[in-house]
Amino acid sequence: MPIARSAPVHVQQGPRRGVDLIPVALLILVALPGCSSSDAGTTNGSPGGRGSGATGRTVAVAVAPVERRTLARSVVLSAPVEPLRRIGVNSQSTGTVLEVAVQEGDRVRTGDLMARLDTREVEAQLERARATLANAETAFRRASEMRSSQIITEAEFEQARAAFGTAKSDVTLWETRLGFGHVRAPGAGVVTAKLIESGSAVSTNQRLFELADESVLVVRVQVSELDVVHLAGGTKVTVTLDAYPDRPIAGRIRRIFPSADPQSRLVPVEVALGPAPAGVQVRPGFLARVRLDLDAIADVLAVPAQAVGSAAEGPFVYAVASDTLERRLVQTGVTTDGWVQLLGGVAEGDAVVVSGHTNLRPGGRVRVAGRDTAQQNSVKTDSVTGAGSQ
Repeated sequence: MPIARSAPVHVQQGPRRGVDLIPVALLILVALPGCSSSDAGTTNGSPGGRGSGATGRTVAVAVAPVERRTLARSVVLSAPVEPLRRIGVNSQSTGTVLEVAVQEGDRVRTGDLMARLDTREVEAQLERARATLANAETAFRRASEMRSSQIITEAEFEQARAAFGTAKSDVTLWETRLGFGHVRAPGAGVVTAKLIESGSAVSTNQRLFELADESVLVVRVQVSELDVVHLAGGTKVTVTLDAYPDRPIAGRIRRIFPSADPQSRLVPVEVALGPAPAGVQVRPGFLARVRLDLDAIADVLAVPAQAVGSAAEGPFVYAVASDTLERRLVQTGVTTDGWVQLLGGVAEGDAVVVSGHTNLRPGGRVRVAGRDTAQQNSVKTDSVTGAGSQ
């Protein structure tokens, strides 16, 4: 009997403990899914949550105004800098070089001595010609007196006069040849090449020096026949030297050659360089890059290229009006140098988004990047001056 009484007591205590644990387990199971769902919603969100409209979040965007610009298709062509005029200095006689008076890089003026040849033989011939001239002149004067007295015939007089003329020509000949022994600069310029040394033997028409007239420097670029028809003489261009990539030089089209190369179909265009900026020394042979603007269109509405998106309906932009996005379909024109011409859909001064269109939606709320910082700085300034307390 005592055993039978104690057994029910143990049976009743087991179920009571199980009943007490059930509510606690149910609460834990219910709480865990609830926490997971909340976390997932916060982390993953929805496309609209990251965008501009579904959850009401404000997205920071960068904007740029629709403005009027001059757009042009441009090409960049390279060619070396050249002097407008090159002068070759050649020998006019045969001889041996006794002296070279200039070196590469020297500047000379017209008539400056550049080299001197051995002229001793020419000087001797000149002395003999002068002596012959003196005798011929004396004979001609005596013949003139004798002719007046009719002592000699007319033929003898003409013979004396011819001998006198020949003697004068010989003197002039040898004086000229003596002058050839002194090589002088035919024009002003810079010596770019010296092809002789003292002691060199030279012959007639042999090249001795090369001069460059640096008063005008030019760049001759080869332009396609498809592009040259859009160019005109006197048009301003921009020239950049590889030696000074950050110091552009203003230039102008000096002339367009009348014909194209039969093989390449390219037309030479000569660009004259303007005054170089301070600290820039332009030398012949420097590689220059000439930018030619073609099909220029002035005073057109344009926006940065990244502001224009593409959709099935056509190109569009996001305009910001009262911090709200408006999607506007636009018509585009010329595209060049990162700018796109807009033919419709916007007005001058409209603010368009340039930070990308991936997460933007029409009607979404946006915050223009940089505007808040400017407002905060304005508030700080007002508080310092006392305006913020009013």
